[in-house]
Order: sequence, then structure tokens, then C-alpha cells
Amino acid sequence: MAYSAADVLGVRQAREALQKMGGANLKSNEVRIKNISPGVGGGGVIVEAQIETAFRLVQDKKTWKVAEVRLGDRQWESFELIDEAVRREKERRTMISLKQLEEGLTAYHRDRGVFVEADEIGELLDYLSPRYLVSPLRFDLWGEQFDFNGKADSYRLTSRGADRRKGTSDDLVIEHRKGATD
Repeated sequence: MAYSAADVLGVRQAREALQKMGGANLKSNEVRIKNISPGVGGGGVIVEAQIETAFRLVQDKKTWKVAEVRLGDRQWESFELIDEAVRREKERRTMISLKQLEEGLTAYHRDRGVFVEADEIGELLDYLSPRYLVSPLRFDLWGEQFDFNGKADSYRLTSRGADRRKGTSDDLVIEHRKGATD
């Protein structure tokens, strides 16, 4: 017997989970569940919802920015702090992915005496997966493909970071250059 997503997670359970997400304390009438459907790939379910809350905006020169978001009765949170926490966590997790790619490259080098010679991440993954890398890691936490440039004696793995632009100060980089100790 197959169960639908709504059989696994009811509207009430979904609403209660969303009311308390991220330390929020929203009232039940502030969260409206529109749809519950099966999750893709990693399991779970997808909940489409409307959340009624308030935002405090401030003007910075000519641009308006979100300063705070209301997560409950008299419970305002700094949007800058939320944004910073998300950015740092994305950086941390992206570095973990880059280090896993680095481990795969190191194992490949140990077996073959050279690094993968390629100019894009897809080509690198063709060489590393599945023997040297169980889970092919193509994208960073901002949804952008990693950049890869590899030669027999060196490589450079890069995430473009939060600004999604190559060659800027927020890029996350792991590289092995000729002459570095192996």
C-alpha cells in the first residue's frame, strides 16, 4: 500500500513545524499550508505554505533593506544576523565539499602519480567517481558549479562564493601547486 505525502505528514504537523522553525513562535493563523507533496531524492516532503509576518525595512542611501523580521509576538530578529549565519554555514559546508574533492584528487595522485588534467568540474568527476569519490560534488551551496583547473602537477578548485563571481575576495579556493609537499 502506497502512502501519499499528506498521509505521512498532516497539515497540522506541517503547520506546527513551520510555526517553530528557526526559533520562531508564530501563531497557527499566521501559517497556512497550501500543499504537501512527496520529497525528491533525499526523501522528506515538500510543504508549500504562506507565512504571514512583518518585516522592518530601513533606507540605506537610496536602497531599502530588510533590517528585522518578526518571528513571533514581540520577537524581532536581525536579518543581518540571519543572513550572516546562513552565509557562514554555506561557506563551511562548501569547504567540506571542496576538501572531499581534494581527498579524491589526493587518492588519484597517490595511485597514478599525477593529478587529473581537466578544465572543468564535470570532467574531473568523470575521473574521480566512483573510485576516488563516492558522491560526485558538482555544486556549491549557492547552486553554482565548482571551477576546476588541473594539470599533471597542480590543480585549483574554486567556489565563487556568495557573490557568484569568479576572482573576488569571497572565493573559496583549494589548490596544490607544483613543488608543494605531497
